[in-house]
Amino acid sequence: MRHQPGQPRRRVTAAIAVLLAAAAAAAVLAGSRPGRAHPAALPLPMPLAWLQLSSAQQTSLDHAEDVLVRRCMRARGLDFVVAPTTVAREFTDPNPYGLLDPAIVTRQGYGLHAATPRSAQESRTPTAAESRALLGTASHAVKMALPGGGYTVENTDGCFSQAQDELYGRAWKVLHYGEETLFARELAQVRQDPDAQKAESSWAACMRASGYRVTALHDVRPDAEQRMAATGSDRAAGRREFGTLWKQAQRDAACQQKTGVVSAYRRAQGTVESALTRPHRGDLARLTSLRTHALALSGRLAGTDH
Repeated sequence: MRHQPGQPRRRVTAAIAVLLAAAAAAAVLAGSRPGRAHPAALPLPMPLAWLQLSSAQQTSLDHAEDVLVRRCMRARGLDFVVAPTTVAREFTDPNPYGLLDPAIVTRQGYGLHAATPRSAQESRTPTAAESRALLGTASHAVKMALPGGGYTVENTDGCFSQAQDELYGRAWKVLHYGEETLFARELAQVRQDPDAQKAESSWAACMRASGYRVTALHDVRPDAEQRMAATGSDRAAGRREFGTLWKQAQRDAACQQKTGVVSAYRRAQGTVESALTRPHRGDLARLTSLRTHALALSGRLAGTDH
């Protein structure tokens, strides 16, 4: 999974989210909707789908990382609150292309959430000592070359950095950046495929015929999220907006099925991914191996907070 973009793409711990001004976690605003059952279908196309983690796997890794950060912080005389391990999310992550599974849309619409109120721990401003311990100091900065050129700088004395090294291995970070680079390149190239663009134009025309002004698949969800955010803390308004968007999502999915946009994206991705990943198979295999090791360690750390 990604800080989706992903991917996910991965979750940042609560304390680090404060330091980096990341968005708060999300909570379900409205429940599922009843509807007809749909026949089983192929999974929606997703860049590097075979590398993506399940929600349960990512949750396990997140908890393990939090545990290791807390151990590091305690060794420095500081405390760190470990986020509780939770079950897999009820709502699925959005498809990066903007494609929809009719069966999921029937239950969840676009699967929108409202912001969860932040806890006192999350809202507290970290002290200078906590910030240095978590994120490290410039005196221990190390440059890491990135695939495709450029570099990133990491403070290796930070508990966050050290916890990731312990969980995944030192080589994981560069390989992970490489995966994210490939993910973004694949996403862009598939969107530019002529057949995919033609199908997307037909989808947009189908939506406009139903009164929805849309032009690009990947713009629909950000717009829907903004509309939900505009309801603020008014839960009644939020539920009304959710219902309106739920109806839009039904039409969106129907237009995608009618115009064959999912099939067009799947064909384009098959061609793009095969050529794009061929030179990187060794690195991707190493990344998979490191994740397997990390999942085994996270299993041993499950249920602990120290």
